[in-house]
Amino acid sequence: MKRFLCVLLLLALCFTLPACNSKTDNDYLFYFLDVGQGDSILLRTPKGDILIDAGTEDSESLLCLRLEQLGVRSLRLAVFTHADEDHIGGADGVLSRFPADAVWLSGAPMENEAAERLLRAAEACNSEIRPVSAGEVFQCGALVISVLAPFATPSEGGNENSLILRIQHENVTAILTGDADVEAEAEMVVRYGAAQLACDLYKVGHHGSNTSSSLTFLQAMEPAYAVISCGAGNSYGHPTGEVLARLDRVGARVLRTDLCGEILFESNGQELVCLSHP
Repeated sequence: MKRFLCVLLLLALCFTLPACNSKTDNDYLFYFLDVGQGDSILLRTPKGDILIDAGTEDSESLLCLRLEQLGVRSLRLAVFTHADEDHIGGADGVLSRFPADAVWLSGAPMENEAAERLLRAAEACNSEIRPVSAGEVFQCGALVISVLAPFATPSEGGNENSLILRIQHENVTAILTGDADVEAEAEMVVRYGAAQLACDLYKVGHHGSNTSSSLTFLQAMEPAYAVISCGAGNSYGHPTGEVLARLDRVGARVLRTDLCGEILFESNGQELVCLSHP
């Protein structure tokens, strides 16, 4: 009888685990992983997996477990937008279990314990470590990642020097801005204009802080979807009412990890479909 009950319990646990998405030749998936008050985004392609940021040290174990559940074995590229702990705290654990062919950094000084752990882990798995800036391009199948900013190697760290990425899958575009502030946004509007900033999906800057997501920037992008990665009941007040109002003004559909948990999109190159339902 006890053995029978144990079997039932194991079956119940298996059915409660989130399903592992199997990729086909046409699958391009965008996962906004739930890492609490932090950022972590997984891009799945038929040619390999790409991770952008790795949450906090506290979320490291759950992040690694989720990557395993999704069938990730290694990474073609790992991008760490800047050195804040809520973006790189789990990086060493991730790289230790899912070695990356290449690691991109912003080039700004990285002077904290989390950064030291990240670099040691990247070196241990023989990743190609590269500081990058505007103009760098990486292609993985039909997915093209372009660095929009910063425009030069930063002399100081800080949110303003976050890597800003444009993700292109044929006619589908996403803009991911890390924690970049309104000054960086303004410079991009001047340099690129709406022609290059228009997107289907926007990863809202700095977790919905009022230091990012200026109206001018949002109007240049006009995103159909806006994803906010933040922790439930966080002490920073993210996302702010001002940012939510600006997103509403440009007609973006807002999804938040604090309310929805993990958020998933699928692209066929012509259309972006949200597979999450808040």
